[in-house]
Amino acid sequence: MELNPLAKSCCTIRDGAELPRELLILLTTLKIPNALLFIGNQGLGKIQTAHLFARSLNCQAEKTDKKPACNQCRSCKKMLAAVHPDIICVDSIKETIKIAQIREIYGQIKAKPHEAKFRMVLIQGADTMNKEASNALLKILEEPPERTFFVLTAEGTDTLLPTILSRCRQVKFLPMDQNRMEQILIIDHRVDRTMAKIAASLARGSLEKALKFAGAEDISKSDDLINLPKTREWIITATSSLISGNEPGTLALALAERLSKTSETMDETLTILESLLRDIVVFNHNPGIIINLDFQTLISRTAPCVSTRQALGWIDELGRTRKKIKANAGVRLTLEAFLFTLMPAGQYT
Repeated sequence: MELNPLAKSCCTIRDGAELPRELLILLTTLKIPNALLFIGNQGLGKIQTAHLFARSLNCQAEKTDKKPACNQCRSCKKMLAAVHPDIICVDSIKETIKIAQIREIYGQIKAKPHEAKFRMVLIQGADTMNKEASNALLKILEEPPERTFFVLTAEGTDTLLPTILSRCRQVKFLPMDQNRMEQILIIDHRVDRTMAKIAASLARGSLEKALKFAGAEDISKSDDLINLPKTREWIITATSSLISGNEPGTLALALAERLSKTSETMDETLTILESLLRDIVVFNHNPGIIINLDFQTLISRTAPCVSTRQALGWIDELGRTRKKIKANAGVRLTLEAFLFTLMPAGQYT
């Protein structure tokens, strides 16, 4: 079953989460599979959809296609507050889900659900389970507990055991069309047309990320380390100065220190850096297709300082930097090492 979690046929609930038509059918029939596998890139609403599905199954109010969960009854309020005893969530620790975490699940679900009609066990990043954890989960799925269903989220299926895949009903979350995303930002969130285009380009199919890049997720946030529009502004400005050789090497240290404090939005931070390097590559060929349109003048001054080969090399190195950070390398030192490569020769001191 393939779906776009933000399709028009879906109903929009809190946090932008939506219940796809395919899950609405399961809600209507109450023929809930023992395990669902939500597959798709980060930021496509897999986790929000899982919580909405559990909330809808246990909502005590009358359900409709447009309102499968009331968000007001006792059950909904507990789930929204993350205090419901029958919603069990597991996430990776240092990019891995270990057997001890799966064993803990087994201990929690041996008894009947405390109060839910359907208990949900949500395993986030199931594709990070090690072999021992996968085998332990398989044993649970072979003899599923009463009134309990599992939701596994993953970016892909390559690392999942075929026997686990065979016991899951797969739901694929597809990226949103960029043009449609722009229209949602412009019409529903009153984002400036240029900023909507930039945010949609950076988001890579995720409306959740587009809202962050556009500053429409929570405009009350004023901290530069959290507010992505402000973060993008100083990243592009400072990095361009570093590349142009207009600042001393201490700028690389200062920039790395500041970037290392954006752990909450590190993936988005690195995406901004990548977009600048990509713009430097394409500017001399077609300036009209750069992503950061509002920085075209700055990019026009930076691009001549860099050869295409050099910029492409930086993009490759940034990809390796992203992998190192994801593997829990020291963030600040890893960023320093990358940023020093952007400096002109002779500017390291």
